[in-house]
Amino acid sequence: MPIETDERAELNQELFRKWRDARADWDIEARRDMDFFLGNHFTDDESSDLAARNQSDAPMDRISPAVEKLKAVLTSKPPVFTVLPREDSDVKVASVWRTIVGYVWQISDGDAQMKQAIHDYAVTGLGYLYAYIDRESDFGKGDVKFTYINPFR
Repeated sequence: MPIETDERAELNQELFRKWRDARADWDIEARRDMDFFLGNHFTDDESSDLAARNQSDAPMDRISPAVEKLKAVLTSKPPVFTVLPREDSDVKVASVWRTIVGYVWQISDGDAQMKQAIHDYAVTGLGYLYAYIDRESDFGKGDVKFTYINPFR
């Protein structure tokens, strides 16, 4: 007697397989991009071909300054958060939320976290920020914070 499978389960499995395969392709390309960013511009064969022709395989680094400039431009000032009330009675609530979001940015060292996420995006194509609850922060009272995540995790 054949086992019946749910169409939704089959769809979920197919979507997962597509994502896994695409992620594996991205991982290979992103690691090559990271090597290129770090100055490994030539393969061993290319380096030996250049050496056979009395040419240096020294990379001309044009990527690092561009990435650093992108990070500097995007993070030159901390963000100013704006919260707009939907009606007149929401003005105070909007002000509280603006203050809370600014506080979360400050306690999370938002400038540094954003710079790292921008760096990861510029080099590998993915930059993640992750929000979490730090239960030990503020003497055990807890805080909402965010951090960057390595895109290879």
